[in-house]
Amino acid sequence: MKTRQDQVAAEATVAELAWATVLGAACGQIADCFERPGPRALAGEMCEAMPMELDTRNCWTLAEALGHRGPHRLQHFLSRAMVDHDTARDRIAAWTAGELASPDAVLIVDETGDEKSSTDCVGAAHQYSGALGGIGLCQVAVHLTYASRHGHAPIDRTLYFARQWAADEERRLLTHVPDDLTFATKPQLAADMLTRARGLGIPGLRG
Repeated sequence: MKTRQDQVAAEATVAELAWATVLGAACGQIADCFERPGPRALAGEMCEAMPMELDTRNCWTLAEALGHRGPHRLQHFLSRAMVDHDTARDRIAAWTAGELASPDAVLIVDETGDEKSSTDCVGAAHQYSGALGGIGLCQVAVHLTYASRHGHAPIDRTLYFARQWAADEERRLLTHVPDDLTFATKPQLAADMLTRARGLGIPGLRG
């Protein structure tokens, strides 16, 4: 029994060290996308907390898991931190594809919905979501995943901005929706992401 326990402990330690190495490498790819060191450190902490075994994931539960006194630092980071999101997205996408590179890799497009309690969330509407098993109040996003024999990981995502949101000028103003965010169909969003991946030199058959 002792030998088995030692083996399990050793495997857990190796896995933890491997995760720390990968997380450090990923964070290093986007270090200069943050204007200040504080938000950069918080981004790393959030990435560290997300895989933890939690009943639900929000700023309250993540803050508790990280030992923060409350969710305010994480909330401020998500709503106000100055981050070059587009560069960070592209850097992580290219790095991920490099880590999982394989001649038989494919790019997979799929959509998923996140249930919401209010239409105040940008893009939230009563719409179909496979994740919900039907029509519900949710945000829907189109995702692009890189998959190969070595594993798979999402490398891009785009919020589906429904027609009712795109046409509601008052709600756009209240939620600070940028002017260049307009309605596009899900196939159009997928095509844009595939084009962006090609532009980054990410190979992969369309799956």
